Amino acid sequence: MTLTEIIETFKTKLNPSKIMDSLEKKASFYDESEYSGDGSGEDLKNNPYGNLTGGSVENPGVTRITQNEKDPLIKLTNVWKIYQMGEVEFAALKGIDLEIYEGEFLVVLGPSGSGKSTLMNLLGCLDLPSEGSVLLNSKDISELDESELARIRGQMIGFIFQSFNLIPTLSTEENVLLPLEFQEEDIEVARKKAAYLLDIVGLSNKKKNLPSQLSGGQRQRVAIARSLAVNPPIILADEPTGNLDTKTGDYILDFLDGLHEREGKTIIIVTHDLDLVKYATRVVYIRDGEIEKIEDRKKNKTEE
Repeated sequence: MTLTEIIETFKTKLNPSKIMDSLEKKASFYDESEYSGDGSGEDLKNNPYGNLTGGSVENPGVTRITQNEKDPLIKLTNVWKIYQMGEVEFAALKGIDLEIYEGEFLVVLGPSGSGKSTLMNLLGCLDLPSEGSVLLNSKDISELDESELARIRGQMIGFIFQSFNLIPTLSTEENVLLPLEFQEEDIEVARKKAAYLLDIVGLSNKKKNLPSQLSGGQRQRVAIARSLAVNPPIILADEPTGNLDTKTGDYILDFLDGLHEREGKTIIIVTHDLDLVKYATRVVYIRDGEIEKIEDRKKNKTEE
């Protein structure tokens, strides 16, 4: 199946026009007055996102979130996630209370079976709580329908998965273009953005390769480029170094750290790897579906 066929299939199911209209009416996540430029792409030059590589949170290319900086970007209140397993109920999360603020580098740390993946799904609007509330920029995700949630995921959250989740029949370039196609970006502008992102992750010479022709580290870098395609304010990573060697893993983490430092992006990493704590501004320790403690800290990437 070609890229165009895949996009058209998804568009038929999602109905983008209906999604956009519904989202604008029910969940105004952005303040249009904070954008600049007409989107024509005429002044893109080398960087189609504006001053992304050397910019800051004042970068006009960065998606701004309309909210009071004192209010949490994401807020979970008494969140439970209960699964029915035959005649038995299993609580993967038990009364979670958590606030995440714009511009944090948050690490959610816990062993296998602790509930951290379930928590990630809720933070990423991939699932809904059984009880309690999950607010994204003061909007309760349980009150939004699936098309609205899909739109939010597409515009606000960049996902990086341990298993990469690249589409095997699409080239490197086409995988990065996919989120831009969903947002109906002009194809020439989209290609400039894809080329720019592949350049900054060091894969300009691999744009025509299929995922099967790339190493694990290269596939993860493609996944990162794809997660940045629409320049989302939130990057949510699930064990982003889990399938990588130490050197490549360090490269990926330093790259994410750079996005946090230069762009003010909110980075959320879900992991069992204690070594990732050194990148965090805050660490959430989770075990058996409950938060054990939350630790504020200063970054110290020289920790052993």
